[in-house]
Amino acid sequence: MNIRFLETAIWLAELRSFRATADKLNMSPAAISNRITAIEHELAVRLFERDTRDIKLTAEGALFVERSKKIVDDYSSLIGALKRPGSIAGVVRIGLVPGVAMTIFPLVFKTLRESFPQITVSLTTDSNSTILTKLDEKKLDIVFGTETPSNRSRTSVSLCKFGMFWVANPAKIEIDTTEPLGKRELSEYPIISYEFGTINHRRTVEYFADTNSGETLMHYSNSLATTISMVVAGIGIAVVPPILIQNELRSGSLQVLKTKTAFPAADYFAVYGDTEASRLSSFIASLACRAADEFCSLYDDSLAASRVTQP
Repeated sequence: MNIRFLETAIWLAELRSFRATADKLNMSPAAISNRITAIEHELAVRLFERDTRDIKLTAEGALFVERSKKIVDDYSSLIGALKRPGSIAGVVRIGLVPGVAMTIFPLVFKTLRESFPQITVSLTTDSNSTILTKLDEKKLDIVFGTETPSNRSRTSVSLCKFGMFWVANPAKIEIDTTEPLGKRELSEYPIISYEFGTINHRRTVEYFADTNSGETLMHYSNSLATTISMVVAGIGIAVVPPILIQNELRSGSLQVLKTKTAFPAADYFAVYGDTEASRLSSFIASLACRAADEFCSLYDDSLAASRVTQP
């Protein structure tokens, strides 16, 4: 579990209200409840007794909150020390896949800009395979991507997972949005796939492997923004994380399709190698873990879920 989860338990113990704690942390009461439940499941103990009138700490909960306060205080002292001029500075070259660039990284960049102006960031946005190659070539110091092949020279940190769902524009393409569609029914529509060699392209091929979909029309896109535009235009259907198309969903230009078989969620990682910037990279990865937690708390777990086991 991470610092944000400890802070949540501390505030809930003090305020004794999910609503008040949610207001304090600028989250939803459901997100607060999910954090507490995740902690209780991980520790296999009950921290709070809940009833319709009050929330009280259990004996185990009181011990947990007491020790958590010390951990949070120590963490705050560490961050304060890092913020001192010259304590942590330099240039870090970061590679991003579009999914991270559009969701988690803006929160990381906001923290760096406001609290660590002595750190200069150079960004490269590209496919997962490309940024991993650049990491191996020491042209990047850390990457945020969707796949981390086994490599002992790399450090990999799990950040989050995003749900992947089939979407279409029902105003431009005739498709049933009321009943669950099977793989064979989906394969009858043009598919806008990810570029060859990517994990989501492989998963798309595997998804339709048992449908004899050899005649399915496949389009290929190496840009998530282009893929979304193509679906809006009615060129085909695609599988994307709904958290990336919130504006299109609200406007009705895209709609999530009901399906009989779920598409695998996309896992995201921070990966960095052993370079002169590894201290900076490790620090950036820790910021990304907190940003992922903050971002994912805004959504249902089926859409976005952070790794609650991160330190």
